[in-house]
Amino acid sequence: MQEMKAPPKRLQASIITRLKIQSNMSISEHRIPQDGRIQSKVGAKLIDLRVSCLPTYHGESIVMRILDKEGLKLGLPQLGFFTDDQQTFERIIGLPDGILLVTGPTGSGKTTTLYSCLNFINRPDRKIITVEDPVEYILAGINQVQVNEMVGLTFASALRSILRQAPNIVMIGEIRDLETATIAINASLTGHLVFSTLHTNDAPSAVTRLMDIGVKPFLVASSTRCLMAQRLVRKVCKTCTQPYQPTDAEMRALSLAPEQLQSATLQKGRGCNDCGNTGYRSRFGIFEIFVIDDETRKLIYDKATASVLRARAREMGMRTLREDGIRKVLAGLTTAEEVIRSTLGDEA
Repeated sequence: MQEMKAPPKRLQASIITRLKIQSNMSISEHRIPQDGRIQSKVGAKLIDLRVSCLPTYHGESIVMRILDKEGLKLGLPQLGFFTDDQQTFERIIGLPDGILLVTGPTGSGKTTTLYSCLNFINRPDRKIITVEDPVEYILAGINQVQVNEMVGLTFASALRSILRQAPNIVMIGEIRDLETATIAINASLTGHLVFSTLHTNDAPSAVTRLMDIGVKPFLVASSTRCLMAQRLVRKVCKTCTQPYQPTDAEMRALSLAPEQLQSATLQKGRGCNDCGNTGYRSRFGIFEIFVIDDETRKLIYDKATASVLRARAREMGMRTLREDGIRKVLAGLTTAEEVIRSTLGDEA
């Protein structure tokens, strides 16, 4: 996103009122936060805007989140999966039961990844129900439940009810508390495949986060199939891409050896009208996939720390976020600068 010239202050109230009317919010209410959505047609594309209004000291602040359904039709390679990771991931989402957790900070593409998974496995013989707060994308052939805490429809109460609807696959927008986590785990142990998200920085930390909120280690060990952390990086613009040589500082930060560059095709955007002179156009994911095996289950059962689980994951060949990013830099898909920025907390 790029900053454009701001409209004058005198238009603030008019613009906010117009947006509130479009998104079905109350224009007479200025004291409490409100949420709504706008459906807009841009060219031939139908785009949903999720609108959030927050009262602040200088007037109401409005943030609009752009939801483009075209992104959900992307295959796993377009999300950023290389062939080996894609095969692993397709095998996991094809399992009949268990929990798959996608972790990462807000805005790291977790929901888009989960929706793309649902799109990938959505067949007439599979009943899929989601519980979300709010429902972000509306998908054909999937029963989507929106949480409404004002009337008592919480994640936990919705989950209890939907299990009586005999779904094969359940997606929970986010595991926030012990009650939701317990019902999700029980659902996975009774023959359902459960997808959900957690806010942790890496994949192994998801196990300790579940234990921190009060889930018993034996339940985590027996139900979890796969943990995946992800981040978004910008993709090099295809129109103005050109070869480049990384700086010494970038080479050191990514632990790149000169011989690795000999067979690589490092690219960087020069900047053009297509990409707004940024050198980047669109984004894709870098991933850390931790498949839980019997040895790992034993460690979880023994309440192993995140660092012990991480060491075990590395033994099993798990690539860290930074290592996956390096692969994509060497393939010319993104730049060293982008990977360093998005994986600052990764020591690999």
